Amino acid sequence: MNIKKILFIIVILILIPGLCLASCCYLPLKIQKGNGVDKDTQEDLQLTEEMEFTGIPNAVFMSNLKIPGLAIDVDISGNYAYLTNDLGVLYIIDITDKENPSVIGKCPGVQSANIIIADGDYAYISYYYFNRDDETDNEGYTDCGIYIVDISKKDAPVVVGNYNTGEGNIKYVYGMYIEGDYAYISTSAEGSGFEVSRLEIVDISNKKAPSASGWYEMLGIPSGIWVEDNTVYVNVNFYDYKNNEYAGQSKLLIIDTNYKEEPRLLSYCEILSNAWGIYVLENRAYISSWKWDKESEKYTDSLFQVVDAGDTSSPELIGNCVVPGGAWELDSAGGFIYVSSLSGGIYVVDISEGNNPVIVDGLKTFGTSCDITISGNYGYIADGLEGMSIAVLSDEYSRKEDFYVDDWPDTNFPPEAVIEIFGDILEGNYQTETPVYFSAQKSYDPDEDDITYRWLIDDIEYSSEESFFHYFEGPDEYDVRLIVNDGEENSEAEETIIVSEKISPIASKVDHTFIVEIEYSLINNGPGSLKDIECLMRIPQTYYPFQIITEYKPNNENTVEVFDNEWNVLVKFEYADELLEGESLTASIEADVTVCEFNYLDFNGTEQDYSKDERDIEKYTADDLFIDSDNPVISNTAKSLIKDETNSVEIAKIIYDFVIRNLDYDYFRAEDRNYELLYASEILERGEGVCADYAILYTALLRSAGIPARLAAGIPVYTILYEKNKEIDIGHAWVEIKIPNYGWIPIDITVEDDFMAGNYYLDITTERGPGYLYENMTMDWTSYYYDGFSFFWSGPDVPDTEQTFVYRVLDLGLEDIVLD
Repeated sequence: MNIKKILFIIVILILIPGLCLASCCYLPLKIQKGNGVDKDTQEDLQLTEEMEFTGIPNAVFMSNLKIPGLAIDVDISGNYAYLTNDLGVLYIIDITDKENPSVIGKCPGVQSANIIIADGDYAYISYYYFNRDDETDNEGYTDCGIYIVDISKKDAPVVVGNYNTGEGNIKYVYGMYIEGDYAYISTSAEGSGFEVSRLEIVDISNKKAPSASGWYEMLGIPSGIWVEDNTVYVNVNFYDYKNNEYAGQSKLLIIDTNYKEEPRLLSYCEILSNAWGIYVLENRAYISSWKWDKESEKYTDSLFQVVDAGDTSSPELIGNCVVPGGAWELDSAGGFIYVSSLSGGIYVVDISEGNNPVIVDGLKTFGTSCDITISGNYGYIADGLEGMSIAVLSDEYSRKEDFYVDDWPDTNFPPEAVIEIFGDILEGNYQTETPVYFSAQKSYDPDEDDITYRWLIDDIEYSSEESFFHYFEGPDEYDVRLIVNDGEENSEAEETIIVSEKISPIASKVDHTFIVEIEYSLINNGPGSLKDIECLMRIPQTYYPFQIITEYKPNNENTVEVFDNEWNVLVKFEYADELLEGESLTASIEADVTVCEFNYLDFNGTEQDYSKDERDIEKYTADDLFIDSDNPVISNTAKSLIKDETNSVEIAKIIYDFVIRNLDYDYFRAEDRNYELLYASEILERGEGVCADYAILYTALLRSAGIPARLAAGIPVYTILYEKNKEIDIGHAWVEIKIPNYGWIPIDITVEDDFMAGNYYLDITTERGPGYLYENMTMDWTSYYYDGFSFFWSGPDVPDTEQTFVYRVLDLGLEDIVLD
């Protein structure tokens, strides 16, 4: 069955007023733990391919598969899962072994891939992609529609058709449904103070040339779609352009599509705002809705609604219940509706009494659960940054009455404390004088109550933040304890970590202590004023011995530190005042840094095998966006270069020499600030590039050769010293590789010096990881932190704004450089 899917886009940031409704009862979520079902549970569940839903919900976490970016949507066909992400890639996953699902094919050519429906030898993917105006660097218009992908060869899916419904304006595809030879999509194009929304019907019988058959124009902004026997159900929400917010009004439309060229409205009914997902079962439509509260940064007033649609001429809202978190996608098994939660996990709703839906089970996952698709007794969750999670849905040994809680909401369910620890490791241990990050992001409260945090290291209280970092000065074993409180009850978690002495991989020639300044500016050219202004700015951290940050000083007292997905630190500036038309403001920091010129040690006499248990091996030898290390062009090149060589340093040198021999610096590309990024295989074929291209290709070849490698970016101090006023308005990219026994070291391959030559570039890292690659592709800006200003405005017209940034170097000159 080709169930409907819903688009997950930046629209979720817009505030949507909700209604105060009576609550329903629900159970505390069962948290996912470990990497699979424990042995005893496996034996009880008797997990087999033929296992069917028993009719008794009891969800158990089973496995998880990480992919780059944010997992958005998933569909199941046979023994394969089809998963899309916000970076424009379709993944085909073999789920025969549900404890160990594996990617067997990828299709990266689908821009911002989103909704996925697999049907036979084809997959249908909705998409939208902003084309930028090169002159203003603003969004110009949108390409959006449906890609058709031939999936008959699972290891080599390929796009064969494209229906582009973009019309040279800003337009979105929200919902999609496939039935027979037709695709049904809900779209909306922005006007000046209004929108033009449609149900569009697309003939997909010719896969290479899909074409429009007909359309029905509607008021409001549509979301979910369901099709049943030529009857289409569409949720519609209404927007108040005068106040720049949703109007708190929604409808369910029922449309007759027997005549595809001329669809007609049968009826509609008022439903509770803000309607999103839809699932139709036995003449009833089940609808999810949610509200995002900007102040608390939480989903509130999320609802599960029931509409009696037995008489399509007079549908009626007959029941609802509250769903904690953001109620999003829907699917069904055994007479229950499963709802994915944007706060992570799923809820199971008993719909046996239509006017009194009741949540009877739930499972907590750690991602943003954008979709739930059910096949047999298994639920497949597109779990945001956590990738795809698989859950067993039912257990025949459970008793149904165990799942009801009659006295909720009078009962308080305690919170759950979960500790995560990140940082550079060597031989399984963290290292002194390098940051170790502690996170409680996966802690949660089943009631969605606000929770507070207390962190203790060896019984000394260190932080009350959700996440923080700490530098350990000496090697030792440390006990880390987290206490969370929901206002009534505590929950504790404890971990023990080992910190070892950091071994320096360099011999310092000279230390330079100076100041770097990072400055961002925002200009409002109007019309109107900007409000709720924030600015995010990546700043350098201490990475001993390469860079030491003594302190930094922002020009605004109203700042906090936040972390991105790779644990880079950003300073968040917040502004209470509005920025009037014609005005500008500046956010800046000055950092006191010490950076050394150095020579690398001679590593050839040391053991060159990586520790088998190091998590960096798996993470940093896998492919990623643009880093297509599994591409045959890259893998075959790496094999031909290294031959029988096993020494990791020698392999890194061989590949370094190959890259600088086969790439020329592209000065014309460097002048184009809006150039499109390329995959490593494309860069190799092209034979020229800029710093990002050099870094991507080198990283991909290293990973293919089994050498852990990651991207780094930041401030090119040596280059800045040549610039007028010692400032520059563009960053630089290079590579970090991991050397056994020593850890991560920077390699600036773009300069094309001898491998590991004396370092005088004084590059200062502000970002590790693929973040700047994702920024060029993602459609979901809500899931990542990006540098620069964000703001809101009043009125229908989008203000014309300009943003600039510069890096400056103070108290250092070219005459101070020794190794040049």
